[in-house]
Parts: sequence; structure tokens; C-alpha cells
Amino acid sequence: MLARGRTRVKLNPVWLPQAVRWLPALLLMAVIFYLSQRSTPPVATTDSSRAVVAHLVLFAGLALALYWPLSGRGQVVAWLPAVLSFALAVLYGVTDELHQAFVPERVASVVDLGIDAAGALIGVVVAFVVATLLKSRRQRTGLIRP
Repeated sequence: MLARGRTRVKLNPVWLPQAVRWLPALLLMAVIFYLSQRSTPPVATTDSSRAVVAHLVLFAGLALALYWPLSGRGQVVAWLPAVLSFALAVLYGVTDELHQAFVPERVASVVDLGIDAAGALIGVVVAFVVATLLKSRRQRTGLIRP
């Protein structure tokens, strides 16, 4: 509890862990924004294979980071968190490309957006498979009912 004058404010322990689950996604979004605002990206655009790998890794990581808070406490594996995390990662990719259109010496690219979407798909598939395996393991050990 926090005391504010004579009034006590009670911290709600239910929303705090859920808010903490969003931190990795928000931090990764900040990293992507920082990299997009630079006129010269750290991965040279002349070496297209390195740029593709960078896009794939960043957006696969973002989709993974978004899946975690969207899936709740992990008791239910459903398609909805996977679809939402993919859609949010692609939407962030759209805003990233629009942002780059206003950065000197950078351009918005539909190809980059496609690579971002492919990375997000990879991240969602990995997250969904891992969540399904963990749920199956918990069911076998009796931690949760099927």
C-alpha cells in the first residue's frame, strides 16, 4: 500500500504482472523505432542478406514478445493470441515503414514490410508451438486438466 496524505492507495497485484508482460514487446518496439530513425542503418542496405535477416529476427522477436501478454497466463492455447500478435507485429511494421519515409536517406519499402510479416509469422508459429508443447506437458504431469 502507498500512503498519500490520509488516504491509502492499494496496489492491485492482479494487473501488475500483466503490465510487466508487455515490457519486452514495448522495449523491442523502441529498439525498432530507434533503428528506423537513423539515416544510416547499422546493417548496410547494400548487403541485402544481412538486412533481410535483421528484419526477420526483429519482427519474429516482436511477435514472440507480443504473444506472451496476449496469451494471458498461458492456461489456454488458442488461435486468437497468435492472430492478434501477428496482426499487431505487421501493423507495427506498417508504422515502421511509414516512419522511415520521413527519415532522411531512408525510404518506405513494401518488400521490407513483407519481410517483416514473414518474420512475424515465424515468431507466431514458434510461440504457438512452444505454448502447445508446454500445455501438453502440463496436462501429462497433471498440473492442468485437459
